[in-house]
Amino acid sequence: MQLFQVRRFIPAVAAVLMFLSIPCHAKVVANPSVSVNGVPITHQDIQQEAAIIAANVQHRNLKWTKKQILDFSDEIVDTLIDRALLYQRAQKRNIKIRSPWVERALQELKSEIGSAADFDAYLNKTGLNEEQLRDRIRKGLIVKRLLYRDILRRIKVSEAEMQAFFRRYPDYFIRQDEIRVRQILVAFPDGGDISSRGEALLRIQSIQDRIRQGENFAALALEYSDDPSKARGGDLGYLERNQMISSFADAAFSLKPGQVSDIVETRFGYHLVKVMDHIPSSRMVYRNARAKIERTLRRNKEKAATAAYLADLRKQAVIKH
Repeated sequence: MQLFQVRRFIPAVAAVLMFLSIPCHAKVVANPSVSVNGVPITHQDIQQEAAIIAANVQHRNLKWTKKQILDFSDEIVDTLIDRALLYQRAQKRNIKIRSPWVERALQELKSEIGSAADFDAYLNKTGLNEEQLRDRIRKGLIVKRLLYRDILRRIKVSEAEMQAFFRRYPDYFIRQDEIRVRQILVAFPDGGDISSRGEALLRIQSIQDRIRQGENFAALALEYSDDPSKARGGDLGYLERNQMISSFADAAFSLKPGQVSDIVETRFGYHLVKVMDHIPSSRMVYRNARAKIERTLRRNKEKAATAAYLADLRKQAVIKH
């Protein structure tokens, strides 16, 4: 259970998210009849993709339903077309991927999702079995290798480009206030009844009393918190305001280092928050911003190059709607 409004997949898994989830922005197609160089994209494929997207956004604590996602299935179809084009090109190029790489990515995904029970629930939501998920990861890694060989390895970001970006967008390099926080969470079900909320409130009040009597916050978090951060004594690390739910952020940013909040309620449950450190807002100097600028410019170039590559594949393909 996380306070972050959007969760990030670990890098090795993010590389294959093309084969796991996509954003959506278009209208539904009731009975699509699409083929890419003779390979069909069926209504079942779209339903499957919607289920996978729904499972991923739920894992990131976003409130999209499968129906909402299906309401935007034109873009799902477009992404399935692009995916088919890329994989077909990779097959023509005879690009392979070693099994240990696939297994490593699968294990990283399992670790990101959580326990074995969480992973089983994830598979159930997606409608995939483990072998099907493994195959999707394999195809994603093959496409990643194709893109690297054909376009991404040639992308360069020059020092002059980075310095020009730094001068042109000075506000981008203002470091926002950050605080290091610990929390203790006593969870109740989203929309839980009065009884379950009452029990949770009594538990958090009891923990609050023990903190006021001088007991160690981290030790109590380790023993009683319902958040995964309990393993770190409730330590959530350094966070900016926009990385937290508003009520949690309001409470946390009102504290001085060493202070503990009153009870804070969010949709996850009741929290106690302790601020460990506060780093004020400041403007980054170029040498500290350089790596961030390079990542941003490289990502933009990679996105543009991939779009151009796909446009060229589409021109050469036979796509039937």
